Amino acid sequence: MDPETVPPCDSATHWPETWFLRSAAVLLILTALAKGFSALGSNTILEKPDPVFWVLKNRELLVLVGVVEMAVAGLLLSSMPVKVRRGGLLWLCANFLLYRAGLWMTGSAPSCKCMGDLAGQLGLSDAQASWIMLGILGYLFGGSLFFLWRSRSARVLDALTERSRGGPGLRAH
Repeated sequence: MDPETVPPCDSATHWPETWFLRSAAVLLILTALAKGFSALGSNTILEKPDPVFWVLKNRELLVLVGVVEMAVAGLLLSSMPVKVRRGGLLWLCANFLLYRAGLWMTGSAPSCKCMGDLAGQLGLSDAQASWIMLGILGYLFGGSLFFLWRSRSARVLDALTERSRGGPGLRAH
């Protein structure tokens, strides 16, 4: 491929995804801080085992997931290649979806205590907090899938353009 046709990582063609990844990092930092704040609380549910990861108490799981969210947020704000950052976010979103599926399969309440005590202090019910967190998950997962699809489509288009110019795709083997 001609070096002039390969845009730099954060060129004008990548600014929407760069903006999306930065917004995702901000959301992850906020949710991680909410989990950390909740883990410091005194709610009795924090000492009960998590319904999916029964070997961990809810408090321990909140701290663990908060740390993972901070790590992924750091990755999203790093100078790693866009596909690595996108992959990290997709991995985290897939884990959140699997956790929600685990809640459903165990017959636990469908509401996720992702925001812990903070939701109550903001005047939100468990159901409202769960819908907000599900909306954030939808934004993160949907955005990641959209930009993955867009990057794959751009590569296919580039390959077709190269073939139409008599590139490697049209040579006889």
